[in-house]
Amino acid sequence: MALTYGLYVGVWAFIALFLYHTIHQLRTIDRIYTRHTRVNLLRMRPLYGLSGVAALTGGGLMAVTYGWMAINPGLLGEPAAIAIVLPITVLALATFVWPLLGIHRLLVDEKGRLIDECSIRLEATLADLHQRVDDGALEAMDDLNKTITSLELELNLLEKIPTWPWRSETVRLLLTALALPLGLWLVQYVLQQLIGP
Repeated sequence: MALTYGLYVGVWAFIALFLYHTIHQLRTIDRIYTRHTRVNLLRMRPLYGLSGVAALTGGGLMAVTYGWMAINPGLLGEPAAIAIVLPITVLALATFVWPLLGIHRLLVDEKGRLIDECSIRLEATLADLHQRVDDGALEAMDDLNKTITSLELELNLLEKIPTWPWRSETVRLLLTALALPLGLWLVQYVLQQLIGP
């Protein structure tokens, strides 16, 4: 009895320590991104590093959950298991996204600023084009055309720049870690209901 009680206390102490560590780590990531990062949309690679830490934290939360499910295989056929795993899955996903929201907002603001600047230049160039056409001053139109084309290219490039600080494969791996075991559980549950025990 004392050993069982000690194990329960140890497990809950570990869970409390893990939660404290996770919250502290994710707040630190948010602080680094929002207070100590110089945002440059053309140099996104340095911003990807800490998203991997957030993804590992979310994946680690799911690994503990799936380890618990593996130790208790009888729970796989129970609908109550989904009531336990689904909120933890949502929490794991939030663990990944939450610390990245601040830098996402900064990236959105920077992208908007650059698009606005480019749009103002394009508007001024188009006004110059219209003025030249109205005045019949069509010399040096080739330079004006090149300027308009360059500004359109810049605007298209800016529109395509992502505003989340992660690589696409990071998200793919995390979603696989979250969805695959749940999908397998769902398939097993449906098969058990169709075939029977």
